[in-house]
Amino acid sequence: MLRVATRRAALLSLSLVLAACGAATRLAYENSDAWVLVLTDRYLDLEGGQWQLARAAIHRFHAWHRRTELPRYAALLQSTAGRVERGLTRADVEWAIQNLRIRYATLVDAAIRESAPLLRVLDADNIAALEHRFAAEDRKRIRETLSGDVTKRERARVLGIVKRVEEWTGPLSGAQQEIVRRFVRATTDRPRQAQEHRSRKQRELVALLARDEAPAKETNPEQLRSFFVSWEAERRIEQREFDARFVEFILELDRTLTANQRAHAIGRLSRYAEDCRQLSGGSSSAANAASALR
Repeated sequence: MLRVATRRAALLSLSLVLAACGAATRLAYENSDAWVLVLTDRYLDLEGGQWQLARAAIHRFHAWHRRTELPRYAALLQSTAGRVERGLTRADVEWAIQNLRIRYATLVDAAIRESAPLLRVLDADNIAALEHRFAAEDRKRIRETLSGDVTKRERARVLGIVKRVEEWTGPLSGAQQEIVRRFVRATTDRPRQAQEHRSRKQRELVALLARDEAPAKETNPEQLRSFFVSWEAERRIEQREFDARFVEFILELDRTLTANQRAHAIGRLSRYAEDCRQLSGGSSSAANAASALR
């Protein structure tokens, strides 16, 4: 059985998962090893040989991700493009959400596996650096998303979502922006709920790491996986309510798309699918990826 020194594995897992999820373009993906190494140091304040262990873990993860996950991403993106072309149904949106969660769980598994050598050498200073980083980010999020005038915060959230949607569809009409506005108003508690949950889970992680400063024990990798996979599952009622509103939001928006907007979204999805295929090196596993989609 693979020996994982402590629950510290969850920490590097987050960094690796963030890198993989953010690697949307070829340039970003090819340079993500360096980016996630910097990110890992930002959270852990690496010293000495920890740098080499972190670099090796990230390299292994990236190689696995290129070989195994990119073909699946290509199939997922191409299938999504076909569904957008036909016009989305409720089943389509729920299918996409489920597949994203499956891919996230797979990333966590791989990150825990590959990060084990580094995690054995992390110490109290690394944990203190993590706690400090979490606290700084906590203050920043509260200042930016939960403080000040409520109307201004709502407007900023609407503008943020409009910007993300327009990256896929091109400019939204006034009526389409109103759909976004209604979604924001219907989910007005989401930023506060997310902040409170994130802060609690970060405190739990720091406490687990500090507790594991005791003499090394066998740690079940499934415990580490469960910690991250259940990050959202613990908010089951809140998440179900949000998912339901999100599905309705996407369906309502989809019904208003013009031919040009739909073509814009299909083209972007198809380009990303091709990026993933090329980055994977045309792996033979690509032929089987589509059938693996659930």
